[in-house]
Amino acid sequence: MEKSRLAIIVSHPIQHFVHLYRALAAVPSIELRVFFCSNRGVKKYFDRNMGVEIRWESDLLGGYESEFLPEANDISDVGFWFINNPSITEKLDSFRPDVVQIHGYAQMTLLRAWLWCFLHGVPVLLWSDSSLLFRRGAAKHAIKKIVLGLFLKRVGAVLSTGDNNANYYRYFGVPEDKIFRCPFTVDEEGLDRARMARADITKTMRAQLGIPHSAFVFLFVGKLMPLKRPRDILEALLLMREQRRLGVDTRVVFAGDGVLRGELESFASEHQLPTVFAGFVNLERLPKVYAMADALVFPSDREAYGLSAREAICVGLPLIVSDQIGCVGKTDAARPNENALVYPAGNVAALADAMAQVRDNPSLAASFSDASIRIAGEMHVEASVRGFLAAVSAVTGRGRPR
Repeated sequence: MEKSRLAIIVSHPIQHFVHLYRALAAVPSIELRVFFCSNRGVKKYFDRNMGVEIRWESDLLGGYESEFLPEANDISDVGFWFINNPSITEKLDSFRPDVVQIHGYAQMTLLRAWLWCFLHGVPVLLWSDSSLLFRRGAAKHAIKKIVLGLFLKRVGAVLSTGDNNANYYRYFGVPEDKIFRCPFTVDEEGLDRARMARADITKTMRAQLGIPHSAFVFLFVGKLMPLKRPRDILEALLLMREQRRLGVDTRVVFAGDGVLRGELESFASEHQLPTVFAGFVNLERLPKVYAMADALVFPSDREAYGLSAREAICVGLPLIVSDQIGCVGKTDAARPNENALVYPAGNVAALADAMAQVRDNPSLAASFSDASIRIAGEMHVEASVRGFLAAVSAVTGRGRPR
């Protein structure tokens, strides 16, 4: 069997991607090598938005072949000019890939790789989580449409994370037969284990956090920063109290840290709101945090995809999400009125209504929970591998790899 030599180029080891890499590495017809531009994530780094030093306490490198580019130790950020690895051309010359997958196009190394592929006649697979939810000014948007349209014409195929992402590619002129659905992968094994042990986890975790076992727990997972709009949840709780809809058994857990934490804690304390600030939660503990909750609230006003929603459905959580979350769609992770209530971003009254509706309607919550589990099954890593291999087959002309 002839193998397709696949090179993946990405800024650094990212916890959500490694599950796809391991699955691709197990495909007999694929010879995979992942090139990392920096070593963020495997060594400690300071996250400015989170306000804490981060090092992921999980194996991000096992199960697939990878290497760090020679400049990796000297790269401390992921911006366009920071991710600049001239060595990528030499590495590609040596590996001689049949197809190259790049993660986006907003870093110098990725453009270097794209140019190498163009000069050597090697097809490129493009992955990004871009959507049309956020628009630039008219002039910038017009320029982007022209430039990106030309760039995409030189791409063999695109890997679509979901509905909004696919619509983005269509808008910029990518034909339907070059769009391949490749859902975001997550720690399905850890999340499935947490779902199966949910009763025990709920009892233990709530005791640790000082939450009554009978409480209805809303969960926020993410950085406590303005664009995530965590304060909207506190404002919604205050409104629910004023409307006599809060109830004594409601809690909100904030799993994350960031620049707004002090402000949020002060507001919650001042108004005696039923909240728990759990701080930064590392990957190994995160499935249990999802499992002890009853619903996920995702209020961001700008979210390219929304991976916490993708994770939350694996344990069966109903979703309450703003309309600016990229994973909202009829065939995506957050499906309106199927497993998710969607409200206009920034509309605190609508958020309060959605929270009360999920909490006070057990049959709705149960229906959404069942739907979340089913949808998570549809987005299993196997679906991501199928989409990826179909794209490889399309651009190499070698038939569907198995």
